[in-house]
This record gives sequence, C-alpha cells and structure tokens, in this order.
Amino acid sequence: MSDDDAPLTLVIMAAGLGSRFGGDKQLASLGPNGETMLELSTLSAFQAGFTRVVLVIRPELEAQLERLFEERIKPRVSSSFEYSFCYQRMNDLPDAALAKAQDLNHRLKPWGTAHALWTARHQVKGLMAVINADDYYGDSAFKLLAKGLRAAPNDWMLVAYPLHLTLSDHGGVNRGVCRVELGSLTGVAEWTDIRREHQGLTGEFDGKRRALDSASPVSMTCWGFSVDIFSIIESELNRFILEHGSEAKSECYLPAVVQQSMHAIHHQDAERDSKSSKRIRVAMAQEAWFGVTYPQDVAWVKEKLSGVLHNKRNGVIE
Repeated sequence: MSDDDAPLTLVIMAAGLGSRFGGDKQLASLGPNGETMLELSTLSAFQAGFTRVVLVIRPELEAQLERLFEERIKPRVSSSFEYSFCYQRMNDLPDAALAKAQDLNHRLKPWGTAHALWTARHQVKGLMAVINADDYYGDSAFKLLAKGLRAAPNDWMLVAYPLHLTLSDHGGVNRGVCRVELGSLTGVAEWTDIRREHQGLTGEFDGKRRALDSASPVSMTCWGFSVDIFSIIESELNRFILEHGSEAKSECYLPAVVQQSMHAIHHQDAERDSKSSKRIRVAMAQEAWFGVTYPQDVAWVKEKLSGVLHNKRNGVIE
C-alpha cells in the first residue's frame, strides 16, 4: 500500500465533563440542523479521506453517541466507514504508573488529554489525527492533516490557527502560542487572558501583560501522530504519576507531552540520518475555530456556525 492510500484514523477526545458549560458539550446541538461539533468534524474528516473514528468517552455517553453515528452520521458517509469507542478509565495507566498511583479514591477526574489518547492505543494501528469533540475546526484542517500525514508518515504534525481566528467575543481566552522555525514546531508557550484592546491584542505571559501579533500560530488540539506517540505518552505518564499522582485534579496534557518529546527528538536527530529524522511539522488552517466553554457561548457559536455552513453549501470561500 502506498503512503497515498495509508488508512487514517480520527481520534476524538469526548470524555470531558463540561463542568463550566453545565453539561455534555460533545452532545450539544450547535449547528443549524442540530449538528454537534463532533458530527461536523467526523463529516469533514471523512471528506478528507479518514475512514475510521475512535471516540474516547465516558461509558454513560456510549448509547447517545451510537445513536448519533447510526442515525445521523453513517447515512451521510460510506458504508465501509467504521467507528468504535474506548473508555477513559482512571485506572487505565501504564503498569509502572499504576503501581505508583495505588489508591485512586482521591481522584476527582481522569488524568488529562495525554491519558485520553493513551486509552485509544489498542484501537489505533496507523496514522491518526487527534481532536477535541466540542470544537469546530473547519474542512481545511482535516485536508491538511490527511495530506501531511501521508506525505511524511514518520513525522508528527500540528494544524495551528492564526490567533485572531480563535478569539471569543465574550472575554479573554487562554492559548498555547507556538514557536515555529522552518515549518517545524520548536515550542509552545501558554498565554492567558488574551483579548482585543484599543491598542491591539494583548495577553498575560510570564506575569506581565504583553502585546501579541494577531497572526501568531496557536494550538487548538488538532494534532497528527504516528503510533510511536503511545510509547512517549507511556513514559510521560509514568513520570507524571510519580510527581503528581497524589493530587486530586492534576492532568497530563497532550501539548506538554509533545513539548517534552522535542528534547528526545532533537537528541535523536543528531544521531540519525536527516532523511529519517522525526519532526513536528506545522500547517496553518485558514478557517476560524469555534468552541464553547460557558453556556453564554452557545448563541454566538450557533450564529457563527450557521454562517459558515451556509457559505459552505453555497460554495462561498471565506
């Protein structure tokens, strides 16, 4: 099989509790015809060439999500399109981490997005994209992922968004601002309370309020990986549980795992032929990202999605 035909799996992290939102965001009807974000992403991924979806969920969501796929999604895609579920269980950890964690009764939530992807390890056999269930990424993100993963199947990749396409009308946002050199990710810096002000975009970084370029690339959890991500998550979960396993809410985040892995990747690059060296390539999406955090975001997102999907149906390129 050529790289152009390599099967692509979309992993959707859909186990979140939506505590600030007040419900399960992954099931919220936000599109003009009642579509969920998860549904829109699955359809976009299918159009881009993805043939399988793995959903990381809580067990109590399975029946509703299965109805969504059987009644709304599968009738709009190929009969060969596959989907499956895996559960983000608290005790699904690498053996070494589980031995360190011991009693899990103190935990109030699972171990974060890195742990969410870890739980899908038995169901993903090849190239994968990884997204959140409650975000809208646009068609171009999945086309970029499909093209990039197949062009360089041994690399990882990030579809980043220009900062100005990820802002909220309802206040400041937190974003991982990416450092990119020669098309590769070299770091992610966490900025908080980014907002529009009369002098332009500003945000909090390193204890100070600073100006930000509106075109700065930011990470919105739209990744592409080969299966070797699982071995790196395993080592990071082992380290994380050793340091934070006694905490009730600490989480091991996927961007932190990627950033930690850069040191190993750079070390390996010095020892391997450049033709086989791994890098984290960055592609820039050209569509706006939408997400909901609070209930008051719903009307704004519905309005935005209605416009985007109307233009899409009528062939309008924004």
